Amino acid sequence: MKLNQAVFNDLWNGEKSVCFFVHFGKCYWIIDEKYNFSLDAEKDYRAYLEDGDITQEQYEQSCKIFRGGILKMTSENFPQYLNDSSEKILSSGDLKNFIAADYEVFEKVENYFLTGDGLSSALFEKANIINSKLPRFYINFDRKIFMHMDDVRGHESLAYSDWTAECFDFSFLIPARERYWIVAGNDYWKLRFI
Repeated sequence: MKLNQAVFNDLWNGEKSVCFFVHFGKCYWIIDEKYNFSLDAEKDYRAYLEDGDITQEQYEQSCKIFRGGILKMTSENFPQYLNDSSEKILSSGDLKNFIAADYEVFEKVENYFLTGDGLSSALFEKANIINSKLPRFYINFDRKIFMHMDDVRGHESLAYSDWTAECFDFSFLIPARERYWIVAGNDYWKLRFI
């Protein structure tokens, strides 16, 4: 994936998010529009249709074109999603410098958690820019787990009934070797909680 300021802007404004996928034991980091991380988008479109927000024709058209024709993402069609989204896959090289380590922000946030001393608005903004580069979604096809940390929407309602799905901190599920937010021993995940 080619990382540039436009991608970072999309992460910052919430248009896109980072998702960690597990598929047959292999790990993938993907940046995409967050609605593309819904497993069963048909539920959303059906609700729009039933509420009268879209017509039957709009419903049928939307179902055909959503996510390159993958309305319901499954383990079986995930490789197709990867092929269609190959420019959105982050490599290990991308991740190496994805979090711009800012030791001042890290130390100030640690001090805030320790003492309650407030952060300046400039430091708060820097911390949130780093936070925007952390994953918001976790999808494990092998174990049927869907988790997210995008609490403005109930994404878990679009998971399948036989999946574990919730809005919850999933960092413990990500292998240590994949945690790009740990830089020089500093765990930038804690910026999530300011």
